[in-house]
Amino acid sequence: MDFFSQEFASENNLLLDYSLKSLDDLENWIITNYPNINALKEDQKILDLLTIYIGETFRKHLGGKWFIDLEDKDNAYYHMPVLTSPYYKGEIYKAPRTFATACIPRKKGNYISTILKNNMEDMSIPIEE
Repeated sequence: MDFFSQEFASENNLLLDYSLKSLDDLENWIITNYPNINALKEDQKILDLLTIYIGETFRKHLGGKWFIDLEDKDNAYYHMPVLTSPYYKGEIYKAPRTFATACIPRKKGNYISTILKNNMEDMSIPIEE
């Protein structure tokens, strides 16, 4: 993560400080550099780094712990790193990998941060921008 939030960020003119704004900047970088979901999935190293960064940003604002379900093959997030907490409202798993890929076809630039903001609102966590 140090490489990603420092060297990678500097090389790509990003400020990766785990803020809501950093998610928008990162999402715009993803949209600019990956024409479709498959292109990002093929770049496994970057996808892993994006997953961790997005997840850690969510964790900073929502709390929670990383979890990988290795037992329930019927779980939609089977074998996928997710965040979970008994304090989450609604969906008990937050899947940062899916946020990284799903933002590409949406081309909004604030898809990921909107998910985080909605979760913060659901949990009555003040949103500081």
